[in-house]
Amino acid sequence: MFRIVLISLLAALTAACATPQQNAALECGAGGAIAAMLLCKVAGGDTGKCAAIGAGVGVLGGAGCYAYSDKMARRQKELEGHENDLDARLKYVKDVNSDTAAYNAQLTKDVGTAKQKTDDLVAQMRQKAVDQQQLADQRKALDTQIRLANDNIALQRKQITSMRTFQAQQSVKSQELTSEIQRQQMLLAETERETSALAAQRQRI
Repeated sequence: MFRIVLISLLAALTAACATPQQNAALECGAGGAIAAMLLCKVAGGDTGKCAAIGAGVGVLGGAGCYAYSDKMARRQKELEGHENDLDARLKYVKDVNSDTAAYNAQLTKDVGTAKQKTDDLVAQMRQKAVDQQQLADQRKALDTQIRLANDNIALQRKQITSMRTFQAQQSVKSQELTSEIQRQQMLLAETERETSALAAQRQRI
């Protein structure tokens, strides 16, 4: 019975980390990967298979299950009913920019981790000693991370368009609002650069 419960928990964890929400999937990181592997081991699983399961959960992003799309949905909910209020818009865009900066910081870490792992695999490939399962896992990891990052890029572009539309409707221009929209654009460019860096790692394998 205990093993059945653990296996059920593992299945729930994997499903939660793989299900898209509002155009971007929940991004689960190192904590989820470790938990998945431990649950698998306690349930009597083979070490190699458990490691693969952990990797499969871990591919979905950085540490702490950072759900950018969920944060954006909450920000939009907070703005509802106040879309035409300048102060509310300023708070909204500042919060969005703060969330995006945090997301980009995690994405940068993910790029570093991906590069290190890919470097190791490329070295093994040159020596014709690469583990095919590890290679497949890394390809899947990068494909997932790139897809999530592209989803978030699309979300950022939508936010910027919304803010520009609001700005154009204002009879008196707010310099503070202009500055925050410019910061939005800079953060988007940063996300795009890091996503391109992930894509470059994928091309190596």
